[in-house]
Amino acid sequence: MPHADALALPSSATTSKRAFYTHLASTARTLLAPSSPDDPAANWITAFSNAASLLFGSYENYADRFGRDDGRRVNWAGFYVIPSLLSRHAPASEPAQLFLGPFHGRPACLSVSLKGSSSRPVGVCAAAFNSGETVVVEDVNARPGHIACDGVTQSEVVVPVIVKRRREDGTEEEVRVGVLDIDCEALGAFDEEDRRGLEEFVEVVKEVIRWEL
Repeated sequence: MPHADALALPSSATTSKRAFYTHLASTARTLLAPSSPDDPAANWITAFSNAASLLFGSYENYADRFGRDDGRRVNWAGFYVIPSLLSRHAPASEPAQLFLGPFHGRPACLSVSLKGSSSRPVGVCAAAFNSGETVVVEDVNARPGHIACDGVTQSEVVVPVIVKRRREDGTEEEVRVGVLDIDCEALGAFDEEDRRGLEEFVEVVKEVIRWEL
């Protein structure tokens, strides 16, 4: 199957958001799967790139909920990552910012600060990264600290990407490596179904990557 055909949505995938995200997870598992355990393509840049494309194109084709029309379409889908992923240095315990990673949509902010202040709270991406929990925002303009990379964005959902790293003593620890960020032109576009579906999607993407942390 040509890789671009992964964006085709069968009618069964548009009956509900649950069906849509189940289809997305299944498609991602096939599309992103490396050909072998040592496949060089099993890296985060390659996986995040196709994952962002799959999400953006699938939202466009989900006409009943999002589609391509101005005013309700998903206008951005992509990742922000910790600096050490770009440098291959050991992840800092408390990184100060995230950098723009693979995405689809309009040009975006090059980085987002993870440090807030009494006068300016952190943005949505930073809030999700710092807490390690998904953040759903019905109205970004009503949220203090929101960073407006695109003025047409009205709602947003951000999912943290957390992976496990083996310590030298053989035990495991969780490492936050970035976030998946989805923006929409409609108010209240995302709900509990989107949160669950995108968290499952992120789990699938994480599984195909050979992490070097």
